Amino acid sequence: MNITCECAEMRTSVGQRNTIRLELEDVTLAGTVDTREVLNQLDGAVIIEWLAEQGYTVLHQERAA
Repeated sequence: MNITCECAEMRTSVGQRNTIRLELEDVTLAGTVDTREVLNQLDGAVIIEWLAEQGYTVLHQERAA
């Protein structure tokens, strides 16, 4: 996945297998982003909680086996 963004604060560190780990604050996505790729990596419970805070009602939730 490729993500282009702007942020107010950034911290870097070395991750596993010599990758770079980024911690970004106040992020704004820029350009074309495949939303489904991003959503797939988020915790479903957090998404449901956020939707509830926005006034949405989730009637059915499936759980993976």
